[in-house]
Amino acid sequence: MNRIIRWYNQNREMFFAIIAVISFAIIIIHTLNSLALKKQEEKRNNVSEGNSGTNSTTISRTDESVITGKQISQSDDEDNTKVIRQFIEYCNDGEIQKAYSMLSNECKEKIYPSLEYFTNNYYKKIFYMNRMYDLENWYTSRNRYTYYIKYTEDALATGKVNSENNRSDYITVEKDNNQYYLNISNYIGREKRNKINNIQNIKTTINYIDMYMDYTILNITIKNNTDKTICIDTKESTDTAYLYDDRSVKYTAFLNEIAKEQLVIRKGEEINISIKYNKIYKPERENKGLIFSDVVLNYDEYTNGKSKKEKIKLDLSI
Repeated sequence: MNRIIRWYNQNREMFFAIIAVISFAIIIIHTLNSLALKKQEEKRNNVSEGNSGTNSTTISRTDESVITGKQISQSDDEDNTKVIRQFIEYCNDGEIQKAYSMLSNECKEKIYPSLEYFTNNYYKKIFYMNRMYDLENWYTSRNRYTYYIKYTEDALATGKVNSENNRSDYITVEKDNNQYYLNISNYIGREKRNKINNIQNIKTTINYIDMYMDYTILNITIKNNTDKTICIDTKESTDTAYLYDDRSVKYTAFLNEIAKEQLVIRKGEEINISIKYNKIYKPERENKGLIFSDVVLNYDEYTNGKSKKEKIKLDLSI
């Protein structure tokens, strides 16, 4: 005891300096903890307000398009965001079958033909962690509402935010007979046309248009009622087949993705082809027609060198 008192008397200034440093450190730690708890509480409140009790949250205003400025009704906005929220809740909870059942038949046909394919190519690539999301209204067309969605990491669950884990997509809510369906992975939806054209004994039927965010695909049935073999396009040029809109803007056909044999039709035969065009999704630009300007009516004679090319132009209304 005497030694402690003697040390204290000899090192009084050092003693109080140590006490001051320790006290200051305790105050700093306490302050930082208080700030952290306050910030975490604010995050919980924000999630609770945007989320209604789930781990997902819509952040941006969704009743007005960030692209066109067009507004939708509050009831439509609420219905759409509710459907999207339900889809994400199913995915977050691992209820993959329920999530898959929310997709439209066309989305399943074109993008995810089976539950297994959806699981491996969408669910596992995005929902390998619990997801929050940011939603923006982009386009509205008739009964179709397209949103840009950014999937983010659930910071409250992981305690960190890593932007490398973010994923984005375009998700479209489609209403059909009071039922809501989703189109995902940049697929917007399908417009059925069944538009028939008859030109010089060539019957064409525009069956439907599949719209994607970055391109457009038309499904066409062509019947050759002539007495010779015909070819819809020889692929000798890249600008002979295109789609055009109501402002006469042309969109090139990607015929390089189609084998030439698929464009040749024997007498009396019928083919069905899907052709991609470089038209991005803009619902304000209405599709008006298709042009095939290199349709060869004497394809066998032309390819055998027996005669010159006899060609016509097909201008097909959609």
